[in-house]
Amino acid sequence: MLRDDTPLPIGQVTLYDDAGDASPARVLISALGDLYDPGPAPEDGPLALRTATSVVDPPFFGNGDIGRLAVCTAVNALAATGALPRRLALAAVVEAGLPSVLLHRAAGSVREAVREAGVRVAAVDARVVRAGEVDQLALMATAFGVFTRPPLDASALRPGDRVLLSAPLGSHAVHVLSLRAGLGYEYHVPSDAAPLAGLVEGVRAALPPDAVRAAGAVAEGGLAAVLREFASRSGHAVRVDEYALPVPYGAREAFDVLGLDPLYAAGAGCLCLVVAPEAEPAALTALRAHRAGRLATAVGWIGGTARGVVEVRALDGTVTPVRAEGELDGGPARLL
Repeated sequence: MLRDDTPLPIGQVTLYDDAGDASPARVLISALGDLYDPGPAPEDGPLALRTATSVVDPPFFGNGDIGRLAVCTAVNALAATGALPRRLALAAVVEAGLPSVLLHRAAGSVREAVREAGVRVAAVDARVVRAGEVDQLALMATAFGVFTRPPLDASALRPGDRVLLSAPLGSHAVHVLSLRAGLGYEYHVPSDAAPLAGLVEGVRAALPPDAVRAAGAVAEGGLAAVLREFASRSGHAVRVDEYALPVPYGAREAFDVLGLDPLYAAGAGCLCLVVAPEAEPAALTALRAHRAGRLATAVGWIGGTARGVVEVRALDGTVTPVRAEGELDGGPARLL
């Protein structure tokens, strides 16, 4: 979105805008205002960082865009380690010919997401490339943070631990895929892109030490990728109940039309957490107290018939292993 004090831009980004006051980097810095702080970040614990490269087709969609997506993806990946985000570094690649209004829209979205995440931006870089060398706009974000509590690591998982989801699955993927295909579901299923560091910290603060075992951001590869990482790191089986997986009605209908599995749907505002069994009620209460976790639910547990695998139990009791993306019929399940 555009800031109230930003005049409506006209024209297009050109190769000549690669430097100077009209450069994409200056547009981002100007939009950030007081959220741009190139000074050193305060150090109050061991350093953590995560980097995310965001590309999406289309890069500008109904209730968001690549600017918001880039910030949320990096911040959420860092939050899943148990660290508190403090700073971001941003890099953009802009296609010559991009309407200037879209560049300003993305810059405004970056500012809003940065503000929501409670961080500041320490560095910005951008380059303009020839038309056709990138699809309008690509953004890279690196999130820096500190550990004020012990890091979260899936190797700490124990049999009997509970698997929780902070939000429904598939909203972001359905929104973008429907928009791309012209299906119309995007009007009923908005993208769920949101920064979730406060959600993780809220749950950890509400529970005894070590009650939160691990967390994973449901992003590229969907919930299946997170659960497979949990199983691989811990050596334990992870089992989820198919009927417990939260998928909005509109999204489920869209997945049926597209012939896709919600387990593999890319997300942008959902975390998977594993907690000690006795902590499940308190963890769900803490999740639901956060605006991004109002629909949090339990979907499974650690333990199953085999070690290091992910299994889905159907309503009739049938248990099916979750396969990797490349093993799926028809090729990888990359949705975005």
